[in-house]
Amino acid sequence: MLIPLLLAFGPLQPAPPWDGYLDDPSLSSRLSGWMEAYPEHVRIDSYGTSREGRPLLVATLAGDLAFAESKPAILVVAAVDGLHPAGTEYAVRIGEMMLAEHPELLDDTTIYVLPRANPDGIATNMGAVNIGRRGVSRLVDGDRDGTVDEDQPQDLNGDGVISQMRWLNPPLSRTATHLPDPAEPRLMKTPDRSKGEEATHLIMIEGRDGDGDGLIAEDGPGEVRIDRNFPHLWKEHSVDAGPYQLSEPESLAIAEFVLAHPRIVAALVYGPNDSVVVIPASDQKDETKQTPIGIDAGDQSLYTKISKAYAEHTSQKRASNDGEEGGLHSWLYAHRGIPTASTNGWGRPDPTAPEEIAPEESAEEETPSDEAGGDAGEAGAEEAEKKEEPPKPADVEAAGWLAWSDADRDGSGFVEWETFEHPTFGTVEIGGMVPGFTLNPPAAQLDAIAREQLAFLAALLAMQPAVTIEGPEVEAVGHGTYRLRMAMVNSGGMPTRTSMARRNRAIRPIVVRLDLDRKRILDGAPVNRIEGLDGDGGRAALNWVIRPEKNSVTIQIDDPLTGVRTIEVPLPPQGEEGDAS
Repeated sequence: MLIPLLLAFGPLQPAPPWDGYLDDPSLSSRLSGWMEAYPEHVRIDSYGTSREGRPLLVATLAGDLAFAESKPAILVVAAVDGLHPAGTEYAVRIGEMMLAEHPELLDDTTIYVLPRANPDGIATNMGAVNIGRRGVSRLVDGDRDGTVDEDQPQDLNGDGVISQMRWLNPPLSRTATHLPDPAEPRLMKTPDRSKGEEATHLIMIEGRDGDGDGLIAEDGPGEVRIDRNFPHLWKEHSVDAGPYQLSEPESLAIAEFVLAHPRIVAALVYGPNDSVVVIPASDQKDETKQTPIGIDAGDQSLYTKISKAYAEHTSQKRASNDGEEGGLHSWLYAHRGIPTASTNGWGRPDPTAPEEIAPEESAEEETPSDEAGGDAGEAGAEEAEKKEEPPKPADVEAAGWLAWSDADRDGSGFVEWETFEHPTFGTVEIGGMVPGFTLNPPAAQLDAIAREQLAFLAALLAMQPAVTIEGPEVEAVGHGTYRLRMAMVNSGGMPTRTSMARRNRAIRPIVVRLDLDRKRILDGAPVNRIEGLDGDGGRAALNWVIRPEKNSVTIQIDDPLTGVRTIEVPLPPQGEEGDAS
């Protein structure tokens, strides 16, 4: 009876890549459980509302919530992409493991967790059909015809997945663009003219021509992406970048949260970009030849250190990278001076190798010995050298995912090509990679991955800037005059400002003021601006020669990361020298 059932109800729907993941109600319930279990350490707030009205949640984790805002902080943002709900799973598990097993990490540092930055996109993909939506809910006239979202993808074959259509030998009015890859015919590639290849198929998104303009599914939902909407390297006139910077309530809410929390010293962003498996380029500039694409050369050593920590604490060896333009990670780094690790959290696994031949079986195979068949062996080796190597797939990464899907996931990552009678084109084939398959691991692996991510986050936390004051020292030099010395030293592994932030002066510096009439400052500046302190012992020395009227002087240190500190320095009587520290 299986075949009649399939014919009656259509193809079986494969389990989505996020099978077993948290939906909105489950996420809300999970976070509420944190507050119930750890009321002194956890606060759940909303930092905004999505375009569809869903709350944008933030969990504040602190040793003592009363002092959370006054401590240095680490920001964790997850699921900025609608196809990456795995980020939510990592963030939630990291928070739970930290609270249950390592609460000491919160003694001196606050953790802000934004577990689902794009709730609308994820909720849509978790619905009845996986449409592969990456962005938010802004209505966009993608094809510039005066109507918004009128030509959306459609699940024509009813398998619960929006995949692709390929049309063999389309008419001249619709030029063929691809051909099956000789190395892996399920994958499509553009022709290599130097090898005599010619296109045979036209590739389209699964759907119909809803508006009669001759295009297929070219104006659908979710085209504006959060990780394209931030100011750094924002691409004007690009549909997925949005009509203007921070045009979306989701991205604007994140930016406002960051601006309202100036003591964020580092960030971890889970999304489609990577800066830890492969360090971003430090030798590329935009068209102005002024703004680095990737990272500034001065920050290469910092990102190398972060990358080494990631490699030490996680098993991820491969990653995808979706660009820097308008990304949250690049904005945090370049505009806010916050060292930011951006990661998928998981990379392509190697397919499980087939079982090796048992030793007793291999022993039965006869092989020519050097004595009996030396000539035959040499001839066989020569023949093997003459054989051509099998062709390599044009997209090695896609082929690797396909091999893993076949070997380890029962083929669930790929919709096999099957013929379909399209109402407009006639016979086509529907199939292709399942959206989100390459970004989201099986639910059974999430705990292990999250534990590795927590270890990396702890390492990131240990690198944060740690600025201490040396001195001040006071020397009486006679006639009511004193020499005053002080130094600020950063013993942490990260700088207080990235090289990029110092370059564009986007963040105000540390300001050190001497509360004394300028006329009584004989040498040294009354106001000193320290643009940044390098990590691992970066130092700024301050010296003054003063002739005050009182027997003390006040030094004020205004650091955006640590707040305002005031040091009252007593002055020894003339003829005595002292250390006022």
